[in-house]
Amino acid sequence: MSDCVTSRKELWAGVGEVLTNRPVGEGVWKISLRAPEFAERVEPGKFVMLRLYQSSDPLLGRPFAVYDADVATGRVEALYAVVGKGTTRMTALTPGDKLELWGPLGNGWNVAKRAGVRRLALIAGGVGIAPFYTLVKELMKRDASERPQTTFVYGARTAARLTCVEEFQALGVDVKVATEDGSVGTRGFVTDVLPEVFAPDVPLADAQILACGPTPMLKAIARWAAARHCECWTSLESPMACGMGICFSCVVNWKSDDGTWDYKRACVDGPVFDAARLKWD
Repeated sequence: MSDCVTSRKELWAGVGEVLTNRPVGEGVWKISLRAPEFAERVEPGKFVMLRLYQSSDPLLGRPFAVYDADVATGRVEALYAVVGKGTTRMTALTPGDKLELWGPLGNGWNVAKRAGVRRLALIAGGVGIAPFYTLVKELMKRDASERPQTTFVYGARTAARLTCVEEFQALGVDVKVATEDGSVGTRGFVTDVLPEVFAPDVPLADAQILACGPTPMLKAIARWAAARHCECWTSLESPMACGMGICFSCVVNWKSDDGTWDYKRACVDGPVFDAARLKWD
C-alpha cells in the first residue's frame, strides 16, 4: 500500500493491491483488494470510487458499492458489471496490480435505520446485490430476538445473471430468488415475491423495504410500497464522475418538506433515499 492521502477523518484515498479478480456470474466480476485503511472505515451501503492506476484512459473513476470488508486482513471486495471501457479493462487486472480508490462515500443504509421495524425486506436486482452483504452480515450477528424478521429477495433476468446467492444463504438469512425466465426460483419479477414476504397478516406499519437495482425495478417497488403505505428506501445506481458532490453529474429530483421539488446529489446526499421523496416519472 502506498500513495495514501486522507482528505478528512472518515474519507480515505490511496492505492489498493489486487488480491483476486474473477467472474462470479454472466457479465459480473468480483474484485478483492488489500486496502486496510479503507476496510476499517466501511459501513453498509456506502460506495467506493475505483480508477485504473496511473491511467488516463478512462480518465474518471467509477462508483462501486462495497460488497464486503474485513478489518483483520485489510481485504475489501466490490462487484462490477462489465459494461464499458473502464470495467472491461478492469477484467484484465491480476494479483499484484493496483487500483486507485477513494471513499467510503455517500450515506449508506444507516439513514434508513429506525426503531420498531419488525419485518424487513431487502430487495436486489442484478449487481444491486452488492450493498447488501455487509448489511446482512451485521444483522445476522445480532441475537434473533434483537433483529427484524429479514428476507433477502434477489431478482435477475436468468439464473446465469445471479451472483453470490450461496454467500447470502451461508449467512443464515432467508433468501428468495426470482428470474424473469423462470430458470430458478419464482418466475417473474421481485415484486411478484413481495406478497409472499408481506403476507396479509403482516402489519406494514412495522415493516420496511430496502432496495437496490435497475431504475425500472426500483420504480416498481416504490409504487408497490406507496400503494400499501409501506416505508421504502432505495439505493440508486446513478452515474457519477467525482463521487464527492463537486461535479453535480448525479443529481436526482427530490421532494422537500414543503412539497416542492429540489435536487439532491446521489453521491453525497444518497445513494440511499426515501423512495417516497423521489420523482420516478
